[in-house]
Amino acid sequence: MRISTIAFANLKRRKGKAVFLTIGIAIGIGTAVALLSLSSSIKEEIGSQLDRFGANIVVVPQSNSLSLDYGGLSVSSVSFDVKQLKNEDAGSVLDIPYRDRISIVSPKLLGAVGVEGREVLLAGVDFDSELTLKRWWHIAGRKPESDGDLLVGYEVARALSLIEPTSAATQHVSHGGSHQSGEDQFQFKIVRDRLQIGGREHQVAGVISQTGGPEDQIIFGSLGHVQSLLNKPDQLSLIEVSALCKDCPVGDIVAQISERIPHAKVSAIQQSVRARSETVERLTRFSAAVSAVVLAIGALMIFTTMMGSVIERTKEIGVLRAIGFRKTHIIKGLMIEVAVISILGGALGWGAGMLASWLVLPYFAETRIVFEFQPALAIIAVAAGLIIGTLSSFYPIVRASRLDPSEAVRYV
Repeated sequence: MRISTIAFANLKRRKGKAVFLTIGIAIGIGTAVALLSLSSSIKEEIGSQLDRFGANIVVVPQSNSLSLDYGGLSVSSVSFDVKQLKNEDAGSVLDIPYRDRISIVSPKLLGAVGVEGREVLLAGVDFDSELTLKRWWHIAGRKPESDGDLLVGYEVARALSLIEPTSAATQHVSHGGSHQSGEDQFQFKIVRDRLQIGGREHQVAGVISQTGGPEDQIIFGSLGHVQSLLNKPDQLSLIEVSALCKDCPVGDIVAQISERIPHAKVSAIQQSVRARSETVERLTRFSAAVSAVVLAIGALMIFTTMMGSVIERTKEIGVLRAIGFRKTHIIKGLMIEVAVISILGGALGWGAGMLASWLVLPYFAETRIVFEFQPALAIIAVAAGLIIGTLSSFYPIVRASRLDPSEAVRYV
């Protein structure tokens, strides 16, 4: 009689315990698969969202500066050999080998202008990329649509009397970046929507709600129009770049941009990059830790069940040893049983885990995520079930193989 035949016969004879062990392994593997699948999908969402929340690489013109000291007195430094960024340089950023890792490129021109007797900082931007980059902006009004449209920072709008405070003013709202529209409550209302800049009348399309950042002090216009107002055609002050930093080599991207634009100084905002990476890593470590705990509990359950099974089958094992079965035969038979149960449990756990993650994913994600079928995870799940089942059963199986044949005499 073949060992495998005896092993399958034992599984059929003890269906209840076989099902119990299979479910135990499936629960452990299924929990781990669901958590890993969820963490992978949520990690993609978090990474994508963080990549949209601001730049992590800044490109500025290269220049040299000289600190002056005269007669023991420090004189403010003087910049010389200042290079100039052009519109074409913004396009050059997308020509690097790692261009697929770049999410947003936002060129800017900055300059001071006189507005109603005040010196105000005017910024020329590409509104599509700028509002995508600055998703935390909340705009009372609408998105600029023409060259004459402006977005005004909160502090500038207040200084120029474009807004008045109110306790319950309802304005048409556009959320920066996503361009969603709706009704929201602001503590101010727009009372004037015209501004004279450079001898031209401009329409105030919207006012940016107070952010506490530099944008509160800036008026934003379309890049080409501001270049014309400041008489700086084709010129840029800086370029902000948002790279897909959940898995990007930021140092390599900086080096490639520097090589592509040699007359620019390219810097990575390390704090932003580090924060994004750490957020994603924490989520991954948490999922791995929870999965390890669940799998450990499953392994302990298998160990306990197998120990009980060995004690229960003392008579059977003793008889087999008495009629000539070797230790290796006993081990092989029990290992076949465990392998079958473990493989079934791993496959069932993978299916249950993927189904569970698919069902609960919408409750954990703010945006719509495309659920990805992961065949490699199925192989890992089955292999993990086999390893956990084998390791958990190793001691009980070895102990069973060492039973003395004389133990069978008690049951004769």
